[in-house]
Amino acid sequence: DRGAGVTYTLPASGALGDTIIIVGKLGITTIAQNANQQILFSSASSTVGVGGSAVGTNVGDCVTLICITAGASTVWRAKSFIGNWTIS
Repeated sequence: DRGAGVTYTLPASGALGDTIIIVGKLGITTIAQNANQQILFSSASSTVGVGGSAVGTNVGDCVTLICITAGASTVWRAKSFIGNWTIS
């Protein structure tokens, strides 16, 4: 991640238990969603679909996401995260 940062787009669908680990390095880390997807961080939830995202706003923000709802309407739960994440 350099400068303005890097955007990671979630897979088009996930299988139950699939795990994604994103380790930020420098800059801002953005996790973009596909249609009908959602990311859950503690009690916060992103907007469903391509309008939703999670953004690590500090250098080095990290997250482990696990698929808790499989298929085209995949839901990803943050199992653990470090840093300051903005969920929209």
